[in-house]
Amino acid sequence: MTHHGFTITRLVLTGPSVETAELQFRAGLNVITGPSDTGKTFAFECIDFMLGARKSPKTIPEADGYDFVCLDLRDHQTNKEISLIRSLKGGSFKISIDGEERTFGDKHKAGDEDTASQFLLKLSNLQDKVIRKNRNGVTRSFSFRDMAHLSVISEKKIIQDKSPIFSGQNVNETAEKSAYSLLLSGSDDSSIIEVPDPKDIKKRFEAKEEMLIEVIANTRSKIEAMNIDVDLPGLNKQLDRLEYSIHECEASLNERMESAAPFEEIRHTVWEKLNKIESRLAVLSELQLRFSLLYDQYQSDILRLQAIAESGTRLGEMSLDRCPVCGALPEDQDKNYQVCQIEPLDVARSCVSEISKIKGLISDLEQTRDDIKIEADELSGSRSQYQDELVRATQILEDYHNPRISDAINNLRVHQNQKEHLLKAISLHEQLNEFKGLLEELQEETKSQKQTAKPTFAGLGDHHLETFTKAVQERLEAWKFPNLDRVTFDKQDWDIVISGRSRSSHGKGVRAITHAAFTLSLLRYCLDSDLPHSGVVVIDSPLVVYRQPDAGEEGFSSDVKLAFYYDLSQSYQDAQVIIIENDAPPDDLDIVDAANIIRFTGTDQGRRGFIPVPSQSDKVTSQ
Repeated sequence: MTHHGFTITRLVLTGPSVETAELQFRAGLNVITGPSDTGKTFAFECIDFMLGARKSPKTIPEADGYDFVCLDLRDHQTNKEISLIRSLKGGSFKISIDGEERTFGDKHKAGDEDTASQFLLKLSNLQDKVIRKNRNGVTRSFSFRDMAHLSVISEKKIIQDKSPIFSGQNVNETAEKSAYSLLLSGSDDSSIIEVPDPKDIKKRFEAKEEMLIEVIANTRSKIEAMNIDVDLPGLNKQLDRLEYSIHECEASLNERMESAAPFEEIRHTVWEKLNKIESRLAVLSELQLRFSLLYDQYQSDILRLQAIAESGTRLGEMSLDRCPVCGALPEDQDKNYQVCQIEPLDVARSCVSEISKIKGLISDLEQTRDDIKIEADELSGSRSQYQDELVRATQILEDYHNPRISDAINNLRVHQNQKEHLLKAISLHEQLNEFKGLLEELQEETKSQKQTAKPTFAGLGDHHLETFTKAVQERLEAWKFPNLDRVTFDKQDWDIVISGRSRSSHGKGVRAITHAAFTLSLLRYCLDSDLPHSGVVVIDSPLVVYRQPDAGEEGFSSDVKLAFYYDLSQSYQDAQVIIIENDAPPDDLDIVDAANIIRFTGTDQGRRGFIPVPSQSDKVTSQ
């Protein structure tokens, strides 16, 4: 079975004028051992720092001159070597894969793949996971630090009296439970539906209550301003009576309008006839004007023709010895014009004939003019008659019917205004009752409102917890933990219970080794269940407190320590465990190469510590 995750192969410190400090690791068990002040905790802090911790390693004198820390990894899936480089002062990461370098941010961001957290999550097959961060179901993106919290255990944390899944920050407890659930079940909280925060619910209830109280007060003020001191049933009775009165007013108005209708019809009919007469008289008047002009034209034509006829007669009677125009003698005249084409007497006779025709036309015109005058006189008479009828009908309507109709309309309008006033009052009373009901419901709901939302963690079932506690029990049995009976899980404290006693109730020594059992069993559980995990556990000082047990706590025998190392060397060859301890593990582990043991001596014999100590000659050269 090929597991996701990675193996730490090397931890390196570099600086421009100092010797490189380097620790090499391998798969399986790795132990860094040695006395205090040799750099063991500093090495632990460097590993944690390179796995995304924001806090830089503590400043120690031996680290002066070192600028960068490098952590080399091997990807289990691709078997590629990866280098993570970061300034000891913090900030972004530089990640090198097969010689190709990229820069990644140091802060986890949902959906941002260019962060060291997302990069390490992908190596661990935990990318794009979501965990809930509070009891109301609000979720956030899962970061690598949520898993590192369960796999990189400091000397301070390993002896805490809280569950190993908790960091000690109460505000993060729900997220830490969710992260543990994700590792144990493989299911995240992406399907969780967010529920409102109880504080927000209370604020909304209070805001609604305040609004309803204000609305009720405003509605009452509006009712009081209407000066209607009647309750809702009384208003409805008044409305019924008013509806009946309005019906009677409408009937009276209809009766009066029907009695006025014949006169309105007379007015309408007479008005149409008058319009027709006026139109016809206008046409006749126009014809009379035009015929008058035509008569004048005929008279003018007769006078002109009479003048021509008289001239022709006179010219016909004149001698032709001389030209009637210029008086020239015949011999002096142009021979071509001596012969007339039309004789003057013929012209005169033609004019007389034309005059006769025009007089005939004038006679016809005068007859037509007389007919038009007769028609116009008749129409004028009819117009006077119709005008009299129109005046009489209008007078009757204005003097009798219109006042009665106007009174009926005014009476109806008064009743309708009263109805509108009543309807508004009824509406306000109904609104007031509705608002009161809503306020009562809201107050009842507020009283009965209880916080029912409890954190649930997707996929985490009793079988997961049972399988996990069996793994813890197997670890403790392999370590020859004394008086071991049965390991269970306390769902209230989210911690293991060993032989009927909660883990946190023990002294520091038991808390430390059982914390280690919890963390290592979680790794073993994930590997055996083919669940995502980084594949790396780093624990600082799981056994050191055995030498100085708490008051009332018996120290454990050395058999537990020996069994601890033997089990880790055999049970975690497919993963990586890094233990940091003051006391050295059994020598035979090193002899059979069952573990990678890095011994710090604190002296000039062997390796002094993590960071090389400059020789005297180096000091003189640097000076």
